[in-house]
Amino acid sequence: MARTLTVLTSPTPFSTAKSMIWLFLSLLLVSHLGPGNSVSEDSSPPLVVNGVLGESVTLSSNFSEKENIMSITWLHKGNSVIFISPKEAKIQVTDPQRKDRLNVTKYYSLQINNLTMADVGHYRAQITTSTSYLNTDYNLQIFRRLSNLQVAHHTKRSENNTCEIQLTCSVENPNDNVSFRWQVAGNPYHSETNLSISWDPKSLSEETYTCIAENPVSSLSSSVSDKSVCEGVINGKNEYLDIRWIIIVVVLTCIFFIALIFVFVQRRKVAGFFQFSTQQTQCPAETVSNLEYASFSSGNTVYAQVTHSNKETKSSNPVKNYDSTTIYSEVNHPQERKPIYSKTTAHHNVV
Repeated sequence: MARTLTVLTSPTPFSTAKSMIWLFLSLLLVSHLGPGNSVSEDSSPPLVVNGVLGESVTLSSNFSEKENIMSITWLHKGNSVIFISPKEAKIQVTDPQRKDRLNVTKYYSLQINNLTMADVGHYRAQITTSTSYLNTDYNLQIFRRLSNLQVAHHTKRSENNTCEIQLTCSVENPNDNVSFRWQVAGNPYHSETNLSISWDPKSLSEETYTCIAENPVSSLSSSVSDKSVCEGVINGKNEYLDIRWIIIVVVLTCIFFIALIFVFVQRRKVAGFFQFSTQQTQCPAETVSNLEYASFSSGNTVYAQVTHSNKETKSSNPVKNYDSTTIYSEVNHPQERKPIYSKTTAHHNVV
């Protein structure tokens, strides 16, 4: 059956005096424990509880509601902060500065909200039952969450042409009990902030180094590879270039020169073809231009006049230079069949 507890605060000096009365009554109850009752002091070390700055934390009690609890008093550094009377279902906050940040949860555990650095320190829960008196101690620690993890690197080329790397891991708030460690391929490698390694450009291997920063309430990690941080150092000196890039450059250069030679040969072939065609076309044109047909007749005789060019020719017999020469040629038409007349033609008469 759930119980409703009423929280009482102490905003005035009168309320503070009232809280002292509550404490006196609790002590009086303890003093009147019978001879069969016992006072139990927990000899174990305080339970360490880690809290996050600005967040909430709960100090859990180790008893249940079934126990016959008379009263519970929560103390911080020896001073009362909350007094609980389960029988009367009442809770009184005896620390007025934290009255808005203190709550009592299930089984009378103490919850502190909006943690500040003033909340750190020793806490005690004093539990009084009808048969015993029990103390439980706590040690509350408060930390900030880690943020802004960075891995800085410094590289240089050594005399044996290897890349020397100096890695440094850092966080924004290093004073909150931060520890650093390094891992390689998931295996522990180094447990310091700084890490010194080397990388050989001639090898094809590549290792990834992971820095892990931890504190009791948070953890961050960041990774970097040895090859990636050394590329600028090695390639900046034009040494140890990747063999693949060399092959690509050589192949592209060969393709360029082959294409250039092919284009040059094709242009020479095209130029020779056009020159030969020009010479072939000039001769018939010149011959045709030198032919002038004087007249055409409907008969079998064609008269044509040929004009000679003014070219000098060597001949054993001198020939007179005429501007034109008339050629008489008789053309036969085998397809045309004309009737044979008994009379002689005009052509024979002329002859």
